[in-house]
Amino acid sequence: MMVMNHEIIIFTPIFALLIGFIVLRILKKRKRSAKSIYKLIDDLEKKYIY
Repeated sequence: MMVMNHEIIIFTPIFALLIGFIVLRILKKRKRSAKSIYKLIDDLEKKYIY
């Protein structure tokens, strides 16, 4: 359990930065509705967390 907590502490900020960077790039390429961006983030969370 301690090892998992340590990994989560290390990787959470990395994933947060990665997701933020991806969302910003998509926003710059084309204006999307907030709903589609939330769906994208939700899909990424499902892929990496579950």
